[in-house]
Amino acid sequence: MPAKKKTQKPKIAESFEDAADELEGIIKILEQEPTSLTKLIDDFERGQDLLNYCQNTLKSARKRLDIVEAKMQANSIEEDTQPPSSSSEPNNDDDVRLL
Repeated sequence: MPAKKKTQKPKIAESFEDAADELEGIIKILEQEPTSLTKLIDDFERGQDLLNYCQNTLKSARKRLDIVEAKMQANSIEEDTQPPSSSSEPNNDDDVRLL
């Protein structure tokens, strides 16, 4: 039996910015008098696809930012809890003399 081919959905947009721009254009078209019901429905469906794409892209970006933030906080905590090393850093106390 032949293996089923996976059908890939065509890419909604090249980037978040392209999707947002196209979505703005569709909104302007939908706000005007529709030329036909079919065109209205097609534009609405395309707008929904673009909106979902933008929302998913923003969710993904938020997750990535959360990961970066967590790593930064972990590094900060790690640096705060490490004792200062005596041999790797020069001791600047040599120049201080008490009279």
